[in-house]
Amino acid sequence: MAFRATARLQTHARIMTDATAAKLKDLSTCEIADALIKLGVPHGGLIPDLKMYSPKFEEGETRIAGPAFTVEMVPVSHPDKSKPDQHFVDAAPSGSVIVMQTPLGVRSGCWGGLMSTAAQTKGVQGAVLDGGCRDLNEHRALGFPVFARGHSVLGPGTFTRVRALNVPLTIKPAPPNADPPFPEITVNPGDYVVADLDGVVVVTPDMVEKVLAKAGPAREADEKVREDLLKGKGVAESMLKHRGKAP
Repeated sequence: MAFRATARLQTHARIMTDATAAKLKDLSTCEIADALIKLGVPHGGLIPDLKMYSPKFEEGETRIAGPAFTVEMVPVSHPDKSKPDQHFVDAAPSGSVIVMQTPLGVRSGCWGGLMSTAAQTKGVQGAVLDGGCRDLNEHRALGFPVFARGHSVLGPGTFTRVRALNVPLTIKPAPPNADPPFPEITVNPGDYVVADLDGVVVVTPDMVEKVLAKAGPAREADEKVREDLLKGKGVAESMLKHRGKAP
């Protein structure tokens, strides 16, 4: 009986998670970032410097959303020799977005074609890499979404290794940074990750309903502004009327 009760709770939690991800997926990353800025989140949820490499390079309507399953990679020389009991793709739940972090400046990739094959087969939504990918044609042939800092011909084995799964990842912008510096962001396991052509944003579970409440009316206001602009009305006039402030 206890096993059945636990299974029912897990199923309910999964359904709730899927429903939340679906609501966020209806919003663009720009709409989510705008909402988070209005809510006082200084980085707007942005994981900086990432581009969409697959299914196409910075092109198309692809958008993914799901809870983060985080993977920390360190240099092979790292003094902490800890390692997970499972391969990270085997451990990632269906419906999740794998978020991987490599040491800043590493020139090797951390995600290849076999990883996309395995992840897609088990229902992972996509890969978000604070690092590089490789095997671009393989990802694209699969249509598997990959967002990364860059790409490389080099695999990870000689350069990096996985140290831990489902741990907080603090991600910093690549240098040179802005003045004042753009803030770093911490991605925690279970945070919601949304990624599309414009970039990758993270929403903590406690902010989801606030984001949805902000983003919906903002979208409606923007559509009214767009309608006015198509009629030839001025930008300042239209924004003041529908957004309540001029640019």
